[in-house]
Amino acid sequence: MINNQIIINDLLINYYSVLPGKKSTNKTLVFLHGWGVDSKFWFSLIPELINKNYSLYFLDLPGFGQSQVPNTVYDVDDYKKIVYEFIKKLGLKSINLIGHSFGGRIALKIAADNPEFLEKVILIGAAGIIHDSRKKKILTIISKFIKPIFKPGFMQPLRKKFYILIGSEYLENIKLSKIFTKVVMEDLSPFFSRIKKQVLIIWGGNDKITPLDDGKMMNKIIPKSKLIVFEKAGHFSFVDQPEEFIKELIKFIND
Repeated sequence: MINNQIIINDLLINYYSVLPGKKSTNKTLVFLHGWGVDSKFWFSLIPELINKNYSLYFLDLPGFGQSQVPNTVYDVDDYKKIVYEFIKKLGLKSINLIGHSFGGRIALKIAADNPEFLEKVILIGAAGIIHDSRKKKILTIISKFIKPIFKPGFMQPLRKKFYILIGSEYLENIKLSKIFTKVVMEDLSPFFSRIKKQVLIIWGGNDKITPLDDGKMMNKIIPKSKLIVFEKAGHFSFVDQPEEFIKELIKFIND
């Protein structure tokens, strides 16, 4: 595995790559992680994927892992531009884009553009649907008021539970709170029907962060999509049921 950093849109961006030998399949996989985590969450999948001779790229999104926190309040489109520039700078083609949760938001936005470099899309517990915008706004306001209460270190576990309770992803870095608020307020469902690429939607049957109904809705609206549910898995289905995940991922990419 190679660890590199590049400058994109005036930000230091960290990424990891695993490149095949002479038996390359010419298939490139780009992984986008969820909120509050980084690329390392994908690493358990590498051994099986190496055997398939794929080119693997794991991007630390701005504000996470070793990548720099944005100086402005980013929205999903800003993160999308980071991924576009990353792909352009590295000259990547025939990409299978894999997005989990927040990374799924970005993958959805990119897929709606149907860029030439994109081959297939894999969405894992992808966020992006707002069922009740008024409720989200109220909960966001509450979170802003309650945040100072949770500032002491010993209150952080309670803060984490609070964000999970309101149906949002954990705000690990307080500097990202404004970005988080902006991101979760955007409903991406109007973009679903624009996606012309093949899409595999993977969901955990016990997902408490992004409900299974969201996956079913995406499957219904995205034309060339297929939904697979791992009944015993939660929000991190690729961690909870790795063997099943790898099997379905490889099958989809190779078809």
